[in-house]
Amino acid sequence: MKFKSFAAAALVTAALAGPAFAVDTVTAKDPQGVLDALTQLGYQGGKISKLSSGRTEISIQVSGSPTYIDFYDCADDLTDCYTLLFVYAMDLKDGTTLEKANDWNAKEITGRVSLDRDRDPAIDLSLTTYDGIPVAVFEQNVKLWDKKVGQVKDYFDF
Repeated sequence: MKFKSFAAAALVTAALAGPAFAVDTVTAKDPQGVLDALTQLGYQGGKISKLSSGRTEISIQVSGSPTYIDFYDCADDLTDCYTLLFVYAMDLKDGTTLEKANDWNAKEITGRVSLDRDRDPAIDLSLTTYDGIPVAVFEQNVKLWDKKVGQVKDYFDF
């Protein structure tokens, strides 16, 4: 492409590059940064809170369903974390079977399913960020999570 001005070339280059992010990396050490990255990716309404254990958690809607992102591999005071755990749980009328959950797990390498005492399935996905992963890598993992939530809802007829 040939542009008549530097400004026009810069605008096209910026548009092709995708959305601009406030930071270059995402890390579990910075819960607000994780929430900001999710918001910039289009996931609105997220909220940071502390669980009774002291662990940080983000609640946000993914695929129209509540997802919780918990912070793990932390210092003793539950800060300075390295890993994000994405969790989505379903409350089925009659639960499901261990066989059906195991069938899911046998076919999937990401988004493992476990059952609670009522045989309701929950899916999780861990993402280790260490000191920071590129925003593009975080984005692809969030897209994978979004896809998995949709798939698991279909699989368990939720």
